[in-house]
Amino acid sequence: MARIVSYNPLTSLVLLLSVYVSIASAGVVQFRTAIAPRQSPAATPTPAAIPVSCADYSRIANLSTIALNSTLRGAFLRSSSLGTFPAAHILDSESPKLMSLMFDVTLNQQCGNLSEIAVVEAGRNLTAGTVAGMKILSAPGVDPGNVILPVLCVLFIFIMGLPAMSA
Repeated sequence: MARIVSYNPLTSLVLLLSVYVSIASAGVVQFRTAIAPRQSPAATPTPAAIPVSCADYSRIANLSTIALNSTLRGAFLRSSSLGTFPAAHILDSESPKLMSLMFDVTLNQQCGNLSEIAVVEAGRNLTAGTVAGMKILSAPGVDPGNVILPVLCVLFIFIMGLPAMSA
């Protein structure tokens, strides 16, 4: 037995608009330029050899350690009062400088291997609940153990399922 489907002009309009938008956006995608990788130390060229003090080496080692570890990076971006994009810019601009400093023999003889110290101290700070001297803030959102989330999902499925059953 064939099912009788009523014609709805709004449905046709939404379908035609979605096809139009997908075709228009596909045309735009073809003309985009190549996207450079963002969090790679090789994405930004390292500057020419500039004399670096021990304080600069320590700062670069600490920020690079945070930038190259996803747990530390996420905690830093969440806890920074600057906002996500300025904080990410700080991390992304400092991490390419670390490799040249790690293998600079004279700097490591003068200051010690500060990159190793930064990794150890970042781990200690993370277990203490801080990153770069800031208290790690909790992630916003609904707690996974909260009972309201499954209730809302069932309610949403029920509400969306009613129009399909009534047709």
